[in-house]
Amino acid sequence: MLYRTGQPARTLLFFFLLTAGSLLLVTAMHALPGKPAGASPVAQLISSALAARTASAARQYPGQSYPLTAGELVAAVVANELADREQLLKWIWIIEKRVGKETLTEEQVETRDGPIYRVLAIDGAALNPGQRQQDDARLGHLLKDPGLLLKLKQAQDDDELKLQELLTMMPHAFLYDYDGVDENLLRLKFRPNPEYTPPTYETRVIHSLAGTILIDSERKRLTKVVGHLENRVVFGYGLLGRIDSGTMEFGRVEVGPKQWKTAFINIHFSGRVALFKTISRDEYERRSDFRLVASDLSLSDAKDLLGSRVFPTPQTPKSGH
Repeated sequence: MLYRTGQPARTLLFFFLLTAGSLLLVTAMHALPGKPAGASPVAQLISSALAARTASAARQYPGQSYPLTAGELVAAVVANELADREQLLKWIWIIEKRVGKETLTEEQVETRDGPIYRVLAIDGAALNPGQRQQDDARLGHLLKDPGLLLKLKQAQDDDELKLQELLTMMPHAFLYDYDGVDENLLRLKFRPNPEYTPPTYETRVIHSLAGTILIDSERKRLTKVVGHLENRVVFGYGLLGRIDSGTMEFGRVEVGPKQWKTAFINIHFSGRVALFKTISRDEYERRSDFRLVASDLSLSDAKDLLGSRVFPTPQTPKSGH
């Protein structure tokens, strides 16, 4: 199938963002001595990160010392991540993703009315005339349907709000430690805190993850998270379903001064839901060529941007070569 209806892989991407973001904020807040009344989450984290700089060294490795505990370091990282979110900048980028047995290359752009995308290639080959006509018709229908556009934007806004709420309600879900260095990055280990009781199904899944984080300590930014499900997660004593296994990985890259974006996503969760229907949740994406666009970009201007890129058509080898 050439394209999917609605926002691509929105549910899976939200689960990924929820997991990764919660991990960061949870470890950060676990290290905080207190929260100023009325202060925003960003202000709280920045204040705590600055205060942490005066703390004594928590751990030393040969030839290098670290003035922050693992939680204090992540507090500074999260402050930067949340500050990025508050700027509400909009971007256009290239996505290479697996959808079923196909690999799709898409260009996606954020607008004031929500995200839209255009398919550039399937399995590395530019669309043929029939496929291009089909994708153009999909995009044209979307732009002419205010109800569908509003639904997509509301879904995106709801995800952002829910993510923010879940981030702030999970202060003690993980334990964490320094785990050495990986080239020029600091490596931290995280694992579930047995004293934390998750209040929802979503937080139960998140709380069951363990793994590693790589951090650019100079810029105080997250570069990679790798996690796996330590134990099966059962809902309603198994009557509502379970998640048997799961892995997740994502990477972040710097796309501009103090601007970082997610460039790699790899998620796999499998299990069984109600009525004994087997489930498997997979998502694989690589993102590149991030470019900043106007914060008030209109749909018509966004469509023109999407139509300006031509995906190169592979050359056919000459006979005998």
